[in-house]
Amino acid sequence: MTCGALILDFDRPDLFKGADPEFLARTSRLWKKDIQNFGPWTRTRAPEFDDGSDAWAWRPEVSCAEKGPRVLICGHCTSTMDAAWHFIGRGRMDIWDSVMAVEQSAGRGRKKRRWISPAGNLHASWRWPLPAGDEAPGPKWSGLISLMAGFVLARVFNESGIAARIKWPNDLLLNDQKSGIDRKFGGILVERREDCIVVGCGINLHYSPDDRQLREDFSVAATRLSDQRIDMSPLSLWTDLVEKGKLFFERMIQSATPAEFINIIETKIAWIGRKVLIRPMNANVFEATILGLAEDGGLRIKTGNTTEVLYSGSMIPA
Repeated sequence: MTCGALILDFDRPDLFKGADPEFLARTSRLWKKDIQNFGPWTRTRAPEFDDGSDAWAWRPEVSCAEKGPRVLICGHCTSTMDAAWHFIGRGRMDIWDSVMAVEQSAGRGRKKRRWISPAGNLHASWRWPLPAGDEAPGPKWSGLISLMAGFVLARVFNESGIAARIKWPNDLLLNDQKSGIDRKFGGILVERREDCIVVGCGINLHYSPDDRQLREDFSVAATRLSDQRIDMSPLSLWTDLVEKGKLFFERMIQSATPAEFINIIETKIAWIGRKVLIRPMNANVFEATILGLAEDGGLRIKTGNTTEVLYSGSMIPA
């Protein structure tokens, strides 16, 4: 293991609550599995994360990376995104480090939608580097981070035998074995503040909202990986995503241009050539056919005889 997992055993009011291995193991069967697999755990001081005298953390006694990305685990959290910005703002979180929470009370998705975040699912926020080389003419890497995040995670899932595809711009889909329809099992949210980028990730492992709730929100039907006979636990899955995702990101930045990346990721985009219903911000729903991606990452669509590029909006199959 090249990631260093640490359970934060201190609270920060209105942001997160600390935890210990015993508490995490009680929250769900999946967390219990992770605590056993990563343990035994030792409690030590954690001055690298906070100056407070109460800053303690639980660390695995073995296989704890000293130089690799760190995964900071807390119990209840308002939002892992907010916790990540808290640590970044205090200089306590390096590039590729991440924050995980057992559950969130104010997790958020695109368009400020509430992300339902019960214990047993994966909720994490991950600090990414700002890609270099954006001074060259043409498409910019910095404008493609949402697509890159979706691509990186889909690639890791594909390597694990899960046929994940990307619903533009950054949701993860798989084809439901029972119904035969595409269902969402993960979502991604990217926030940038100056030169800092945080990628928020939510993966449905053992819980997903019901179809009626999502139809009312003009969202794609959801699924959980356990319903697809896929048994993954939060920490084991996340450390795998961080380790492999970092490598995929670095290789892509080094070996391809942004324009070449668009051609590569287009093969992972769902519903190309199919009709969909699109609801733009503050506009009526309309039907269009997905053609592919524009060079800047926008979605090329066709309505009647008109071709245009979409940059925002909700979308479901027609």
